[in-house]
Amino acid sequence: MTDVDTEAELTRRPGRPRSVEVDASILEAATELFTELGFDGLCVEGVAARAGVSKATIYRRYPGKAELLIAAASALGRSAKGPMPDTGSLRDDLLELGRGYQRLLEDSDAGRAIPAMIVARHRDPELAEAHRSFIAERRAEAAGIVRRGVERAEIRADADVELVIDLVAGPLFYKILISGHVLDDGYVDELVDAVLRAFSA
Repeated sequence: MTDVDTEAELTRRPGRPRSVEVDASILEAATELFTELGFDGLCVEGVAARAGVSKATIYRRYPGKAELLIAAASALGRSAKGPMPDTGSLRDDLLELGRGYQRLLEDSDAGRAIPAMIVARHRDPELAEAHRSFIAERRAEAAGIVRRGVERAEIRADADVELVIDLVAGPLFYKILISGHVLDDGYVDELVDAVLRAFSA
């Protein structure tokens, strides 16, 4: 971003739409620094320097660090959020779901930010609430996959929907984030098949 672009943003008339480019640069810089330095290391001065804008440009949008981070996390969540699979087969849906989690954790900005977010959510109530809302929304969508499988009698009618989701997602988060394993291409297939056997109709 050039000095001219930044100056134009700083001197815009009241009511004029904000620069989308500046918005994106700020949130991208906040995400990068948060991932690198964590909640305590993130500061408005650092974000301004990396985004190539002034602190005033950031404060015009966000009153403080927490609001900036919530906006960055929301933007990151939207970028990572793809449509839930609906193939007509529970196994295929769970495979796509699991592979989506794997891609998220292994090769995305959102995945790289997750460890810092887990720590930071205990530091700020607003950030914690934003994180809970995002997770709840995604789990509700994933639950729809399992319920459709129950309706098609692909798994038992008394299957615990939340547990099925946990058994698919939990091992992936543990192996990638906690253990640091590099998963082979067949791991998700083995995981999903094991879960389906456990709840077989």
